[in-house]
Amino acid sequence: MTSPDGATPSPVPTIRAGAAGRAGVALRVATVTLNPAIDVTYEVPALVVDDVVRVRDVRVRAGGKGVNVAAVAAHLGAEPTALVLTGGRAGAELTEGLATLGLRTLTVDALTDVRRTVAVVADDGTTTSLQEAGASVRDPDQLTGQVLAAVDDLLAQGVRAVAVSGSLPPGCPVDLPARIARRCLDLGVPVVVDTSGAALAAVAGSGAILTPNRDELAELVGGAVADGDVVAAAGLLVRGGAPAVVVTLGPDGVVGVTATGALAARPPVAVRGNPTGAGDAAVAALLLHLAAAGDAAHVDWPEALADMVATSAACVLRPVAGEIDRASRDAWLPDVRVQVLGKDGGGR
Repeated sequence: MTSPDGATPSPVPTIRAGAAGRAGVALRVATVTLNPAIDVTYEVPALVVDDVVRVRDVRVRAGGKGVNVAAVAAHLGAEPTALVLTGGRAGAELTEGLATLGLRTLTVDALTDVRRTVAVVADDGTTTSLQEAGASVRDPDQLTGQVLAAVDDLLAQGVRAVAVSGSLPPGCPVDLPARIARRCLDLGVPVVVDTSGAALAAVAGSGAILTPNRDELAELVGGAVADGDVVAAAGLLVRGGAPAVVVTLGPDGVVGVTATGALAARPPVAVRGNPTGAGDAAVAALLLHLAAAGDAAHVDWPEALADMVATSAACVLRPVAGEIDRASRDAWLPDVRVQVLGKDGGGR
């Protein structure tokens, strides 16, 4: 392990500097990526199946959802530290890539190798993602202790909020994100978790903020979730212990549900580009608002949800995940539409 140092519209405050810029102090946050990747982005004129496709441009960078969150948080003015698992032949490439991004990192050498992901972006605006499951954990019995020790190191550095993002590598205990969340929450550090499947089910009652998409929400509540059912489904999770659930709906924005109400935030314009990493950008924006507020109960949710939508859209304009068009984000932010969907949220 190594470490360097609809309904009635609700008004949306203008946030020019972002949550990280309040009082001129950069917020110290952290992200956890248990299944990092070397992200490869191919730009092509068109993706044609069963034919030769000429790649016009290739971009390669260190990635994984938590790494993307950390990179966007840095763009927004925070001081993030990225905790990542690494190992194997591609581990050195990952570590070098993290250094190239300028991120403070904390690494745990626990994987047999690091996976690669490929995003193929065509001129017609479509993006096709190829996602490897990832290489296995070398010693599953030791992993939880190694990761929690690294989390303790992060917390000792005074981080004010933590995001646990992404899938789990083969051999990783499914309750590890939940255990990370509880370790942070025991010390008063709020947590947002963006994962899926069994890991998301395990973390649902941990006290972490959840950010599922519609499919993940449906899996959690055990049935399909139509447009009009999102608030009710998210409310079930709030009643089950989540302080807030923010459902990401792609180009339709987000729906946020807490014990006191439900809100929807929608982008002011339709954005065309590469959506890979847009959800991670949204989590980064939320992470900074959570760090500034201290806990979910004190977050200004109209402001935070508007920021999530604007930051996510600004990511789509960039060719690779982990980057945002900051000028566009700042310009869109005052125009994000926020609507009140209910005043009792998941509290009933």
